Amino acid sequence: MKVLAVGGTGFIGQHIVRELLARGHDVTVLVRTPPTNLPAAVTVQLGDLTDLSEDRLDTIVAGHTGIVVASAAAVAAPRGVDITAFFHDTNVAPVVRLLTAGCRAQCDRAVILGSFYATLQREQPALRLAELSPYIASRIEQAEHARAAVNAETSVAVLELPYVAGTTPGRQSPLEPMLHSMSIGNAGILAYPGTTAVVTVTQVAQAVVAALDRRANGDYPIVTANIPWADLFTRLATAAGHPPKRIWKLRPSAIRLLIRTEGIRQRRHGFTVGFDPTQWSNLHATTMALDPDIARAELGVEPDDLTEALRTPPRHHEP
Repeated sequence: MKVLAVGGTGFIGQHIVRELLARGHDVTVLVRTPPTNLPAAVTVQLGDLTDLSEDRLDTIVAGHTGIVVASAAAVAAPRGVDITAFFHDTNVAPVVRLLTAGCRAQCDRAVILGSFYATLQREQPALRLAELSPYIASRIEQAEHARAAVNAETSVAVLELPYVAGTTPGRQSPLEPMLHSMSIGNAGILAYPGTTAVVTVTQVAQAVVAALDRRANGDYPIVTANIPWADLFTRLATAAGHPPKRIWKLRPSAIRLLIRTEGIRQRRHGFTVGFDPTQWSNLHATTMALDPDIARAELGVEPDDLTEALRTPPRHHEP
């Protein structure tokens, strides 16, 4: 199978590309700048999905059977813009454009890396996640509009990902800045009082390839385990060589203060965060758990070793 991957040089994308190659598939990546961290077997196409001409995009997509959208989604908008329109134009429209081109090229399967906030919204509609947080709304809209852009013969699997653990050469772990923001020197850590789902980057890559091979069509939460935040931060800090002497579990009011402080910092840098502070703090004070049996039963994804993924310290490698 010939697969086009957008975001193939990212933290998760590199693992997806290597998993596809290991399974004998041909891989093309669409990137803005020439990559230095991909295997020689990968075909590279340069371009920005948001401003490629239709003819150029059709040329890139032509001949591919599958499409993978692994590009990172924006979580903050520039200040002063229509935030709803920004998240649509950034997180939704490019995916729709790509899958529309794939449909013209008779590509019959696609996989999108989505968000576990969509899972939580589906399972707990009373949370009103899409209503209150523009970022979350855009991720739900992304999946809906992507499916509307293709025909009945095209499968679209949306893998709803929680926090991702692991390492990737040349890329920062998404858990590293979170650990840094919650650390108090080398002595202690602030921790949310709730529980969260976590998935290994290896398992995500395997899920993507399985979804392509099976032409899976639907929404699939992908999770390795559900663990308390205190446990997650302790493991990460210990792996980084700074086992915490003390952990302070935050109350919801303190979490709201943290997110508002982050919002102020973002505004100083010219951005607005796409989360509602109260909603976000309430989520992290409760349980954000996913069912690991769904991916195992419907995609055949094998269990992975989260302990090993968390044991490797997150590092930032300059690209």
